[in-house]
Amino acid sequence: MAMSITRRSFVSAIAGTAALVGTSCASSPVDGTSTDSEASSVSASERVDGIVAAMSLEQKIAQMIMPAIRTWEGEGNGVTDLSAVPDLASALQKHQYGGVILFGSNVVDTEQTLRLVSDLQVNNAKGVDASTMTTIPYFVAADQEGGSVARLSMGTRGTGSMAIGATGDAAAQNARDTGTILGLELSALGINLNLAPCVDIITDLADAGMSTRVFSDDPQVVTDCALGFSYGLDKSRVVTCYKHFPGAGDGSDDPTAVSLTLEQLQEGGLIPYAAVIDNGAAMVMVSACTFPNIDDGVTLADGKTKGYYPATISPKIVGKMLREELGFEGVVMTDALEMDQFFDEPGTGDAILPGGRTLEGYVNVAEKCIAAGCDILLLPVDLNGKEKVTWCEDYIAGIAKKVTSGAIEEELIDDSVRRILNLKEACGVLDLDVSGQGVEEAIAKAKECVGSAEHHDIERDIAEKAVTLLKDDGALPVPGKGASVVILGRTESDATPIGYALSELMGRGDVDPNARVENAITGKVTGAESADAHIYVDRYYDLGKGELVWSDGLSDAIARAQYVVCLSTTWAGLDALQDTDARVQGVGRALKEAREASAKFVMLSDNLPVDAARFLDADAIVCCYLSSGFDVDPTGESDSGSMRAINANVPAALRAIFGVADMPGALPIAINAMEKDESGAWVYTDEVLFARGTSAG
Repeated sequence: MAMSITRRSFVSAIAGTAALVGTSCASSPVDGTSTDSEASSVSASERVDGIVAAMSLEQKIAQMIMPAIRTWEGEGNGVTDLSAVPDLASALQKHQYGGVILFGSNVVDTEQTLRLVSDLQVNNAKGVDASTMTTIPYFVAADQEGGSVARLSMGTRGTGSMAIGATGDAAAQNARDTGTILGLELSALGINLNLAPCVDIITDLADAGMSTRVFSDDPQVVTDCALGFSYGLDKSRVVTCYKHFPGAGDGSDDPTAVSLTLEQLQEGGLIPYAAVIDNGAAMVMVSACTFPNIDDGVTLADGKTKGYYPATISPKIVGKMLREELGFEGVVMTDALEMDQFFDEPGTGDAILPGGRTLEGYVNVAEKCIAAGCDILLLPVDLNGKEKVTWCEDYIAGIAKKVTSGAIEEELIDDSVRRILNLKEACGVLDLDVSGQGVEEAIAKAKECVGSAEHHDIERDIAEKAVTLLKDDGALPVPGKGASVVILGRTESDATPIGYALSELMGRGDVDPNARVENAITGKVTGAESADAHIYVDRYYDLGKGELVWSDGLSDAIARAQYVVCLSTTWAGLDALQDTDARVQGVGRALKEAREASAKFVMLSDNLPVDAARFLDADAIVCCYLSSGFDVDPTGESDSGSMRAINANVPAALRAIFGVADMPGALPIAINAMEKDESGAWVYTDEVLFARGTSAG
């Protein structure tokens, strides 16, 4: 499924060639225009050199920092309106940071988000003394991977990477379509940097960091999808940040060491990176995990203990592997520096660097990041109050002191700032109009784009193509007429996609419109008791308490049922597959009671498909690869009248289970068999139970 994509290389970008030019709903956070003509009299490199030459050391360091602004002064509400937090606005004006990263707490709706981004850029410009310094607009970043990691609550969520990987020969094109949609919506809001996609490769089913954020366990599929996804983003002048180098698991904040050897990485995780770098990758994020089998050991903070640095601060992984061996000349971003593994070695509690979680420790981490070859220090601080503002002042001063003392070479600082500014110049960030004019027009354009019907139609199509049938012993399709069916969700929020799917199916006549539907989650009952078709909806897991919940009414409904459709959600790691896990207990009890009632049991694996190995006794196993966004009604509208970020995958799977749609998906990862070890714990064996590419549909 090779996909040939020609992309502008980063080297050509810094030489001043046309870069990342494409269509978007709004190509700036203010009025959708840029002022390229202002820079036409000088080359890109001359322009950047001039800016760097005029910067003080502290200004250069600030350009390397990307803080968060989640909340302010301990308030539960997120920062959504800069004018409401003047102290934060003043604090941001003290330094021209390289950018800010937005989270879900910063996002309410289309108009609000665009105004926030615009205000951030305008506020940043107000802090600049034009007589001595050039305004350097922000990289405004977000983790908009799609699927389980999507910051835009009012936009198009997307199906998630693993669902894209499940669409077989169409995966690269579907990745491209997803990247295009996300790029259009991010650009419309003024968000110009997407910390996506994950180009990690699943190498160990027991890895607690694994998730549906990963396209596949096949390096070629990951490569093709990564290139397609980034190509879509590029068209809207949104920068792609590939993560998490050197590629293992999904780069989650789980601090366990990655046991891969160099040979294994060369045969897996490094393949996509070599490809995207060859195709002009502009930015790469480095993992916070340790890699003991490929990295050099170090002496930790106590001066005695031997250990390993996280990849982000490893000279061998960043400087040698990424920079020298793979030839990456673009911007290297750290993983979030607020994470524990930068301060304590995984599994030991031993401090990695002197100072621990003090200012000294953070400055020491920054020193190691810069020395290793990193350019952007991501999230060393969440600017959530006056104390953190002072902390950040001291942080910048501490790094500057490291430079003046010779501990950090100033040339490294200059090189990093040049790379950051070269990229900002190449993608038009340096030329953004930060006057604050034209916001209303930009809002109107954004409302036509973000969460549009066209985008959701594409999302729905990809979700339907991803639905994968692993097994069917005569249980499918579930009849929508003349039968008694139990649909069992995991949590209360599952009532939303289940209810939406049933409403759609009944409206089309695929499920008896006169069926008796009892929803034990919502308490809503429709249809007569004497109806030919009975459908009972319930859940088995209390998310808040982490406990199994089971009512007599549910057992009674299963006892009368001919079919039981049970959603199963497994996030990651072996712990989630043990008998002690309440979610496993729920699916297991539903299967047991269905057997006792002689009912057909259909398991809908709605996240990681590895739970298929635990419930082989199911009559049918269907996968759809996404359990996030359950609580959003697909019929609901955002502020613009467009659909909000929904879960399209579960309704697509339910349509297929009731026989309305096919199940054309192919399993994007291999799933090994499981057995109990001597302690009674479930572990994976070497036997491949379902091979990659399995498709019983």
